[in-house]
Amino acid sequence: MGLKVVREKAIECLKSGRIQHETDRAGNLDEKNLLVTGQISVEEVIQLLLSTKGTEFETSKHHIIRGLDVHIFRPKKWYIKCYFIEPDIFFISVH
Repeated sequence: MGLKVVREKAIECLKSGRIQHETDRAGNLDEKNLLVTGQISVEEVIQLLLSTKGTEFETSKHHIIRGLDVHIFRPKKWYIKCYFIEPDIFFISVH
């Protein structure tokens, strides 16, 4: 999936509240996920996704879950890392 498709899917999940946050093996949330800590709003994340240019987006494989694509957005010195497991979006980090 390219930037446009991933961005649209991510925004759809955010607007509809289908949001999950990845935890570590001990079940802890990453402190770098400012969305889960409330330091950034869903609307602000949407605006960051909308401002992401093609050169600020990449996809890689998940480090544990085989065959799962992880999407990385780097707009305006931000780092947003997420993936999809239907019907939700899972955020690894937002900082």
